[in-house]
Amino acid sequence: MFGVPGAPAPSAPGSESRFEQFRQTPAFPVLIHTALFAAGIAFIQSSVIELLSPQL
Repeated sequence: MFGVPGAPAPSAPGSESRFEQFRQTPAFPVLIHTALFAAGIAFIQSSVIELLSPQL
């Protein structure tokens, strides 16, 4: 009734996608932080980090 003209209609609360439902769970930030931590460890252990660090 008081929506912006041309804006999409608000969706029903039960019509969220499975990804949106997963984003609401506490497991989502845990999974993201674990993945970023593992990627950081893999990056540190790789030979790329030696190319980026100065030679002492």
